[in-house]
Amino acid sequence: MKVTLSTLAILATTSFAANAAIILGTLPANNQANLAADAGQTFTTPVMGLENALTTIEIEGPQTGPGAVGPFTLELWTDADGDHATWETGSLIASSDSQSLVIGGATITTFTFASQPVLEDSTTYGFVFTDGASTRVPVRVGLTNDTPIANGTVFGGGAQQFNDAFDTAMRITTGQPVPEPSSALLAALSGLAFLRRRR
Repeated sequence: MKVTLSTLAILATTSFAANAAIILGTLPANNQANLAADAGQTFTTPVMGLENALTTIEIEGPQTGPGAVGPFTLELWTDADGDHATWETGSLIASSDSQSLVIGGATITTFTFASQPVLEDSTTYGFVFTDGASTRVPVRVGLTNDTPIANGTVFGGGAQQFNDAFDTAMRITTGQPVPEPSSALLAALSGLAFLRRRR
């Protein structure tokens, strides 16, 4: 059996195909609100297994205007005290691309994270809305209390909003971490060795 470089490439990519998994979802919105600067949402990750690399955070825009609708960048932070009910951002983990929320029509805006930061199981994080230069800004978003997050809280102006009765209407999706090139090559070579043994 002849194994070519293209075979190695296929082995490398198929061995690490990312399978997206929704780890938190509160869509659709049934309310909306203006949140003051230093606004965001805390959330606590479930047990995710291998699917623990953050890929996207989707947020539903407000049903009506006016309000701050962007463009925004989402910054993902650790929660300094591990308590979702307090606004204690710790270390910056990653920043998303920049998007503008769309008003009306239950429109969902997708913020992607090119670096795909790895999230730990059963850990509290928070995301904040910024102007792309790490300045936190006010925002108007869709909210929901139909499917609230058990261990998450929406904040505005650094304060808990609505007695924790609502959460941001959002969906957080993760996938398998993208391996380093050396890891992918090692996996491909392992696959080659396996094929040679079968031969």
